[in-house]
Formats: sequence, structure tokens, C-alpha cells
Amino acid sequence: MNALLARVPLLRKLPPAALETLAPACEVQRFRKGQVIFEEGQRAEAVWIVTRGWIFLLKKNPQGAPVTIFAMTPAEPICGISAFDEGGYSATAVAATETQLLRIPAKTFAKLLERYPDFAKHVLMICCQRIRRMAEAISLAQAPVLQRIAYTLLRLSRAFGKTVPMTHHELASMVGTRWETSIRTLSAMKRRGWVASSRRRITILSPHKLENLLGTNGKSKRPTPNGSARPN
Repeated sequence: MNALLARVPLLRKLPPAALETLAPACEVQRFRKGQVIFEEGQRAEAVWIVTRGWIFLLKKNPQGAPVTIFAMTPAEPICGISAFDEGGYSATAVAATETQLLRIPAKTFAKLLERYPDFAKHVLMICCQRIRRMAEAISLAQAPVLQRIAYTLLRLSRAFGKTVPMTHHELASMVGTRWETSIRTLSAMKRRGWVASSRRRITILSPHKLENLLGTNGKSKRPTPNGSARPN
């Protein structure tokens, strides 16, 4: 366990003595693709750190259907931050691949935040970045599907590189559109030479073209109420 903790980038802000104390409280858990890790509304008793694979965070819409609101990877590892206030999980976490997570009891994680200011600051920065990205996604909610797909692929490429391990169904869920619409839009992008796709993979061939859809030189555009976009 100590060796695993030492390899987790998030925990590098902690001194070796803290890792020694943390190790007995941690638990490594593995999940198969599609397996539920925790459910929305369930009491948040632990913070989870993604160490291998990636997961979807799902939230029910007013009709009760699950909508993918975020994808968690080892590049943005903290999952279950609802445990910070000891409430219920605000979303359901589902393994998108074969996944390994580190489970840390909420009370143990809270003590780390209290005792180690540098670690607390690092966690706060990760949470701020997530809020910023979710705000960007919300601002694009009424934008054309083409822009929403471009934004999603560019964001995921920060973790995976130019090839994103995602199916058309999963991408459609993340951008909030029908599978058929996602297929048509990706086909148009492929014809233009912007992306390529194969089974369970979407490769970005021209990232600057996708960036241009969101704004000049990669700067985002703010969607107008009718779904078009205007520069910030």
C-alpha cells in the first residue's frame, strides 16, 4: 500500500510520515466496466482516487434518465468530493473501463486537509479547476452539437492525448444528444479530416480546427440563447 500511495500524484504533497499513517486506512478496490462504484444520494463516507482507468459521473435529469456530467481519470483523480461535507453523493459513479480506485475514509481525508496546508491547497485547486470545466460545459449546453462534441473531445484529450478511448454512445451521453445525432456529427467531422474513429476510439487529427469552433486561438465562445456562439 505504501508503494502505491507514493505513486499517486495527488498525494505527493504529503510528507512520508503522513503516508505511513494513511496506508492502514486506505483500501484498493477494482471495478469492471459498467460496475457502479457509488450511487447518487448514498451517504458519502469516502473519497475515491482514480489510480487506473476512468469513470463516468452520472446524474438523473428531471425525467429520471441518467446523464453523464463528467469523466474522471488519473489526471483528475478525486472522486466523491461530496464526502467533504459528510452529505450524500451528488452523482452516481460508474466504471467506464476496468478501473482501480483508492478508497479513503472521509474522516481520514478531512484530517489530512486540516494538518497539511499545502495538500489542502492542492486539493482546492483541483476542485476549482473542476468547477471551471463544469461551468464551461454548462455554458455550452444550448450550443450546437458540433461545438459540444469539439469541447468534450478537447477536454478529454488533456488526459488521454489525441486518441480518446470512448464509444459513440458514451460521447453522445456526455454531450447530451441522441446517439444518431452524435454519429452524424462525427461523420461530418471525419469527412473534413478533423477526427478519425474506430471501435471504441476517437482520434483528434486537427485540434486547432476544433479549437476554432470554440473561439479564435482556442478561446471559448459563449453560447447565445438560440444556440449560436459569440466571443467572450
